[in-house]
Amino acid sequence: MAQFKVPSQPKMYQTRYARFRGVDFSTDPALVDPSRSPFAPNLVSDAGGMPEKRPGWRTLFRFNQPINGIFEWEMAGEPYLVIHGGDTIYTWKQVEGESPRIIWQGLNSARSRGFAMDGAFYLLTGKELMRLRENKAEGPLPWCERVKEHAYVPLTSIGRSPQGAGADYEACNMLTKRRRNSFCCDGSARDYYLDGVISDLDTITCTLDGKKITQFMVDENRKFIRFNTAPPKPQVAGRDNLEIAFDVTDQASIIEECTICSVFAGCAFLSGNPGKRSFDYRSGYGDPTYFPDLGYTRVGSDTPIMGYCAIGSYQAIVKAPSQQEATVYLRQESLLDGKTIYPVRQGVSGVGAVSPYAFATLLDEPLFLSPQGVFGLCTSSVSEEKAVQNRSYFIDSALKGENGLENASATVWRGLYVLALGNRCYLLDGGQEKSWRSQSMGDYVYECYHWENIPARCIAARGEDLFFGTEDGRLCRFSTDVPGMERYSDDGVPIPCAWSTKADDDGSFTQYKTMMRRGSGIMIKPYLRSSVKVNIRTEKDLGRDLSYSTMDIWSWDELDFSRMDFTENDAPRVVPFGSRVGRYLTLQITVKNDGLNEGFGVYGIVKRFTKEGNVK
Repeated sequence: MAQFKVPSQPKMYQTRYARFRGVDFSTDPALVDPSRSPFAPNLVSDAGGMPEKRPGWRTLFRFNQPINGIFEWEMAGEPYLVIHGGDTIYTWKQVEGESPRIIWQGLNSARSRGFAMDGAFYLLTGKELMRLRENKAEGPLPWCERVKEHAYVPLTSIGRSPQGAGADYEACNMLTKRRRNSFCCDGSARDYYLDGVISDLDTITCTLDGKKITQFMVDENRKFIRFNTAPPKPQVAGRDNLEIAFDVTDQASIIEECTICSVFAGCAFLSGNPGKRSFDYRSGYGDPTYFPDLGYTRVGSDTPIMGYCAIGSYQAIVKAPSQQEATVYLRQESLLDGKTIYPVRQGVSGVGAVSPYAFATLLDEPLFLSPQGVFGLCTSSVSEEKAVQNRSYFIDSALKGENGLENASATVWRGLYVLALGNRCYLLDGGQEKSWRSQSMGDYVYECYHWENIPARCIAARGEDLFFGTEDGRLCRFSTDVPGMERYSDDGVPIPCAWSTKADDDGSFTQYKTMMRRGSGIMIKPYLRSSVKVNIRTEKDLGRDLSYSTMDIWSWDELDFSRMDFTENDAPRVVPFGSRVGRYLTLQITVKNDGLNEGFGVYGIVKRFTKEGNVK
């Protein structure tokens, strides 16, 4: 009797992609780790670390001038945004229906920096140092003024005799031409010598025991004042009774042309003056209206200072890249003979900063952008030595290919270091488990993401809110505050996003495989409106669409009968591929979404396949 033998089924294999981390641009798409993607635009990690579509953004206001800076400021317990648009300063309380309020016009229109101190906000425009404060006389409203016009007038000399002998008291203030000298009159002298040369005869004021004196003249060399009548001796012997206030040569431009700022040990430190690139200037304690003329430091040689970082009890001064000197110096507050000093010592050589606007602290780590990528300043817990380490290994190749690194802007938002550069954003994720790479000098690197279509000239975060300003004068906000699916659009335009697997050879690039129709699919994050397109690319083609599926949850708010499947289940959805892919050597799967007002997130991808013949 004839026997019929049932052919055995080919052995089935499976590749599973899960526990997704971020992008990897450091190597060829065929060599990346299965948990990372060589192509994943417009995704960000969710609360569990899985990739989901980023929130969209919308235009809030149009100012018709480039946005030079966006800053957070709290005045009288109320949060404000300070917006430097073109030559104008605006404040915005972020109250529904309220528009930004103009508080100053006619400023220098250039990229700006700012800092808050003692309830006020100070803005550096490169030509002016401005102060915003509360106007208590007219109610709790922001008020703006040029610091130069309200600077502290120092008492530079005390106990002076008419001939000029006395004691130095306060250093001259670089922000103002004005200074004061205090004399102890002898009752007979009419000539009183000053500690500087008078620059403006019309600004001299003299007070004797608190009363103004106007009967005097100035010598032709402007070095002393001659009174018509000799001022009397003080009523209390040895106590100063005459004060002369006068103007000298103006030095305010040295401070007003600074473009870099930081607050350390209760003082403001400014730098970035284009004529004094390696100098920084310290304010008086808690008083940025007072910059002592002896409070400057030349840091290293001529390599420009780019920014400041706080690292433990130190202030790190980061300079531009240089082969001639150190690129990081360290400042520490100390006491010497009862006086506070701020000595600077050499720190790290080699890696320097390229943008003064890309300094930010992620968790407790200061980060800055260099020509080689994003670097962090860290301290060895054993030796307490400071080191600079790479933190952006996975996106360094993309960063190095970008133009305009010197204009990049950064902020920290929701545990992410967000770097705005050109029309893109690059993100370092401080919330995910970090990975070891030798490029970080034996330490960790962050997982990374990248976003497209973000036309940010400057970017800033305030709490859970993320704002950016554009070259054409728009103030924009990421729509994290929008409860519905409208949050997933960029000013009404769809946000295309995708996650690609590696170009996977499934363990052998010399053996053909066939992906089976049954058992292959993806697990997608549930949204009220979502869809997914599956694209397959092998070594034989440039890619083709394999399937498309909508995945909506029933909601009256998002009802669309043309695509509704009437499910109320908000569990993750499994979408089968539904197609077979035959005889490939390498296979790359891309799941993507480009729907308007649609969310998207991916939890896992499973590929089931059989092995066939070898390459001949």
